[in-house]
Amino acid sequence: MIIDLHCHPNLKTFNSGFPEPVSNIWDAVQHKVDSKLAKSVSDLAAHIHMASQCNLDAMVAGNMRVFQLSLYPTERGFLHLRNVPTVLLGKRRINIVQEVVTGYSAESIIEQKKHYHYFEDLQAEYKYIVNQQGKSPDGKNEFLIVNNYAELEKALQKKNTYIGIITIEGAHVFGTGAPETDELSKAELSEQLTQKISAVKKWKYPPFIITLSHHFWNHLAGHAKSFKRPINSLVNQNKGKNKGITEAGWQVIRELLSTNNGKRILIDTKHMSVASRKEYYDFVSNHNFINPSHKIPIIQSHACANGYKTMDSSVKEADLILKARKSRLFKWSINVSDEEARIIHDSEGLIGLMVDKGNLGGIDLIKEISEMKDQVKQRKAFAHLFLDNAFQLVKAVGQKSGWNMIAFGSDFDGTITHMDPYPTVAALPLFQQDLIAFLEEKKYLQDLWFGYTPKEIVEKIFYKNAMDFYKKYFV
Repeated sequence: MIIDLHCHPNLKTFNSGFPEPVSNIWDAVQHKVDSKLAKSVSDLAAHIHMASQCNLDAMVAGNMRVFQLSLYPTERGFLHLRNVPTVLLGKRRINIVQEVVTGYSAESIIEQKKHYHYFEDLQAEYKYIVNQQGKSPDGKNEFLIVNNYAELEKALQKKNTYIGIITIEGAHVFGTGAPETDELSKAELSEQLTQKISAVKKWKYPPFIITLSHHFWNHLAGHAKSFKRPINSLVNQNKGKNKGITEAGWQVIRELLSTNNGKRILIDTKHMSVASRKEYYDFVSNHNFINPSHKIPIIQSHACANGYKTMDSSVKEADLILKARKSRLFKWSINVSDEEARIIHDSEGLIGLMVDKGNLGGIDLIKEISEMKDQVKQRKAFAHLFLDNAFQLVKAVGQKSGWNMIAFGSDFDGTITHMDPYPTVAALPLFQQDLIAFLEEKKYLQDLWFGYTPKEIVEKIFYKNAMDFYKKYFV
């Protein structure tokens, strides 16, 4: 069995048509490549898998029984590109480019460009995914959503059942991050946030976790740089990048974590700037010191290690290509430093290691591995790199309990640069075998196994630690 802390089986299917999606969550959606321009864009975006990576039929093939399904109303910063490419290509061709890269339909892209109605988008996506529950088209399998650990345990007793846990990527969903947000008074913004958070907490299936930040400024907290070439030449992440948490952001944090207005919704710190993360971690540390029996765990649902000793040292250099060109790990500050690993461990939190090779390793190293012709050698190289990220985090903690905080968060269908031999969730059983084989063959860093066997380490990463976390916090 595999548990995934972060994936998007809903994104391509929900955005497959307008005004109504034309695909269901079981469908394998192919990116549309039916013109000369689309084919050239497809060649340029060859690092992006041009088909669904985690539709539910793929989940069945990969034995992904449980997955945190992330709702994501598309940030308009993705759709309103910089002026230069628009001038060169024209609006129609820009739509084709975005259609190829995202896998969304042109109709859906055109409609989203007309407005910033993030909360309405969120409600529509939530309704879509709730209505997807039930039998697969062939009647052999079933999809359902659970609301707590007891429901999860019960659902796992049923054969051929694939279980979703609702999450959200980006607190812009509460209506911020739009030009109109700047026009609101503090009182108006505060009221809007309270109303929308309250509405989400009243859902039948409120989200388990929400990332406070994502790729673009949302008026709540600064974000870390996440895009490299060629994407960063098309979109502009500069506004709000690397800033701290705003007054409105603290309101969102407190209302999400509160149990006085409904279920607690945990904060996922992925994508937050280092400044924002440090402020939030201080807040959590103080809370947990005062409330040791009601801890707030810190979670990064899809992340990698950067190898820096401290959070401050990870931002001494700007996040540019040169910073990560020659390194083994990907050095940008969006990834987790040793200091941060210890903070997450001490909060009884989780880090979901992702399968985005662009975040797992340095730029020259990833190029070298990706160009390997020998597939067996390539698989060993990716297994080695993935484990290096895990061992970096465990070494930072320095004790056996370090293995308790490492889980799996693929980010499949999040427009990632997947590891070449493992393009979809269906390939994950092979990846698990490769990880075990690498450890057994090389006895790699055996002093950091802390008595676990290779099989036990892989089991902890791919499902056991997540289940233990759910038992404590998915209530």
